[in-house]
Amino acid sequence: MTDQLQFLVRGSFSLIFVIISILIGLRLISKYFQFEQKNFISIGLTWIFLSSSWWWSGFNFIANLFNHSLSDTSYLILANGFIAPALVTWLYSFTSLAYDQRKQKILVLSLVIAIPYELILLILVFVQPSLIGREVSENVIARTPLTLSIAIIAIIIALITGLIFSKNAMKSQDKEIKWKGRFLLLAFVLFTIGAGLDSVSWTSLFMIIFIRLILIMSSITYYIAFFLPDRIKKVLIKGE
Repeated sequence: MTDQLQFLVRGSFSLIFVIISILIGLRLISKYFQFEQKNFISIGLTWIFLSSSWWWSGFNFIANLFNHSLSDTSYLILANGFIAPALVTWLYSFTSLAYDQRKQKILVLSLVIAIPYELILLILVFVQPSLIGREVSENVIARTPLTLSIAIIAIIIALITGLIFSKNAMKSQDKEIKWKGRFLLLAFVLFTIGAGLDSVSWTSLFMIIFIRLILIMSSITYYIAFFLPDRIKKVLIKGE
């Protein structure tokens, strides 16, 4: 009963986080058609891809509702296959907005890492899947040193560049941009904490819910960082 309850809680809260992240990502991407700025596409894809580690948990939860389950191949791909693309799309966004003069060098370096990793991942999925990861229990995956190291590197790079980008925004004299920088900072910090805590296979229902609430909050603050709804903006700017 306890295992089943853990599965339901882990899967349902993961699904909520994934749905929110995908909707926010699509909302950002849709802004491209309004402003014709490619950064909106890469920024939106970044958050969608960052949520990919929880796709399997969320989608497997849906499959189980219909008495099905996702294959071993699908969970390995869903949990690991979009981390490197997330890093590439974020670095594209970061360099385009903050360090355009270094954009080409940084993107080439990220692609040199991402493309071979994706090819190795694709080969191992069919040849030696145990080198990618294994299912510890329902909706819980244990990564191997290869996939774990890439995930950690991606999170660290995203956090550092996110901090730099946020810091630059918070230096602005424009109060709106300053607040957007604060929310972006909060989004990356919350995501890093949530992803870090989730790397441990918690069995406590409190921790499972707590971690996913942190991740959900990171999605909401990421959304606010780029859209800052008028109601929130009026309260924040008026309060300064």
